[in-house]
Amino acid sequence: MHQPQLSAGRTIPDAAEKLHWQLFRIMSTMRRQEYDRTAGGTLTLTQCSLLYLLNDRGPLRMSDLAAAEQVAPPTMSKAVRRLVELGMVRRTRDLSDHRTIWVTITPRGVAAQQDAVANMYEVITSSLSPVEIEALHTALAPLEQLADSVIAMPTPTDPEFDY
Repeated sequence: MHQPQLSAGRTIPDAAEKLHWQLFRIMSTMRRQEYDRTAGGTLTLTQCSLLYLLNDRGPLRMSDLAAAEQVAPPTMSKAVRRLVELGMVRRTRDLSDHRTIWVTITPRGVAAQQDAVANMYEVITSSLSPVEIEALHTALAPLEQLADSVIAMPTPTDPEFDY
């Protein structure tokens, strides 16, 4: 497999290691702070992620949410039930197929999600220079592509996973 050449003695394994570690540090800390602030510290990482997903994509079926979060349907049901109790999402049955349940974010859920985004905005603007913010913006497209690739990777529970 041909590996592209990087400048100044940099290697792809070095980049992978540094990216993994820095993303882990950022996300573990931000997610912990985020759900500590949201709903009095009662939201799980999955529940926070659901708010982002529903705010971004609009109403989704329970089955689509479970697939997007890569969790079992009972796990998704529990996460959604908690968000319903907090008034952050609502469930409705599909009128044409009563087996299908749609989940929609509520104004309270949007506010919680926007609060988390405002916190990230504050961290970015207080920590980075305008040039660094521009570099971060430029890096978003490859980071999104990388995230999509990681999400699509088989896991040990997938039937096609090759041990």
